[in-house]
Amino acid sequence: MTPLRVLYLIDSLGAGGAQRQLVTLVRALNRVLVIPEIAVYHPLWHFAPELDGTNTPVHVLGNAGARDPRVLIRLVRLLGRERYDLLHSYLRTPGVLARLGAATVRGTRVIVSERNVDIARTTRRVAFERFLASRADAMIANAKAVKLSVETHVPAWVGRVHVVPNGLEWSTPSPEELAYASDLRKTHVSSDQLLLGVVARVEKQKNPHLLLDALELVPTDVLAGIRVLWVGARNDRDLVMGLMRRIEGTALSDAVRIIGPTDRIAGVYEALDGLVLPSSWEGFPNAVLEALAHGVPVIATDVGDVRELVHPGRSGWVVPPGDAVTLAAAICEFVALPASQRQQMGAQGSAFVLREYSVDRMVERTMAVYRHVLDHA
Repeated sequence: MTPLRVLYLIDSLGAGGAQRQLVTLVRALNRVLVIPEIAVYHPLWHFAPELDGTNTPVHVLGNAGARDPRVLIRLVRLLGRERYDLLHSYLRTPGVLARLGAATVRGTRVIVSERNVDIARTTRRVAFERFLASRADAMIANAKAVKLSVETHVPAWVGRVHVVPNGLEWSTPSPEELAYASDLRKTHVSSDQLLLGVVARVEKQKNPHLLLDALELVPTDVLAGIRVLWVGARNDRDLVMGLMRRIEGTALSDAVRIIGPTDRIAGVYEALDGLVLPSSWEGFPNAVLEALAHGVPVIATDVGDVRELVHPGRSGWVVPPGDAVTLAAAICEFVALPASQRQQMGAQGSAFVLREYSVDRMVERTMAVYRHVLDHA
């Protein structure tokens, strides 16, 4: 059997959920069945070291972003020269480039992806997707909520959207990661405090102000017993500055700390007693999946496919988006639980996601989409 040649197109290999999932997939693919290559157009390489030893070529189409016309020109040349069986794009803008580029090359089937439920945020975005929908053979959505959103707003996609949830490449935390976890706890909490974490970019989608609203409603004695650590890239500098101004000089100044991203993310999860996700919208949140895998109970807003992951009363709490009162109540309930009950919740969540969301399951589901597209070519 001749292996499929697949080109994966994404903006970069920088720190991000889509980039992590792409690298996880490429690492796990059976090279007897698929020969993967990657194309990027931003010089961000956070996940590049994880490709070491996989013999995966990475094509750099540019370094100035998708608006550089040379990116599309180089993509067209690459497709024409190499003649891939499939072009599989990750994220929305790479999906546009994939469809425009493949339109000039015969024989390459196109699969685009959607990883968020915000496709209808603007009428212009919906109109553009309606125009481009027929130029791809299939779409992979990482959540049922994303599939529903796409098919609701772009009827041309009905019946052609395949759900492939994110997969988890699990490994036991290394001694270095455990040491990092220990250092985090020594730095940020005392022996009688609980460490709550948010693992996310600092941007409006993640709704950090909702978290602050909730913490301001938490009784003083409860707030004194927790520390909240926000770990992630500071994508929105104005938002970060606004958060810092709001926190400064209040009771939250001792309770909340915002730090940058880290490549020792497993150590972060190992350090946490609980994870909070205050997002306004999501597709399939990687942070929730990863926290549960590490045995960390989760308090999350009811967005995207959160309920597919978090089972209220068993592995965490699910609260209405934008509801600071209910979020505050969930935090109080979490703090009031005995340590043994929090550990039990973490164990139940871990067993579930390691069984249902393994990287092997993601590969199987992805390969099924590839076969479907090629069989109906």
